[in-house]
Amino acid sequence: MKYFALMALAALPLSACIADETPGAADPTDTCGRTGYSSLVGSNIAAVTLPADKTIRVLKEGQPATMDYLEQRLNIETDEDGIILRLYCG
Repeated sequence: MKYFALMALAALPLSACIADETPGAADPTDTCGRTGYSSLVGSNIAAVTLPADKTIRVLKEGQPATMDYLEQRLNIETDEDGIILRLYCG
């Protein structure tokens, strides 16, 4: 009986980590607002205008980067030609 109680207690914190899959629900992992910039994927970085008051880091694919995590920072990954490949927070 004690074993089952311990298992139930151990699983409790994990339930808080499950993302809300309700259609239209806000993405809890989108701490930097990347969904608002998703239309930029496929564009050339030189042709886009980005807000000056936002923390943004532009990296080329495979480029080394610091491992500091800033949840509000928008990272923009480009290829060698400057085409935006992906957006992610951190």
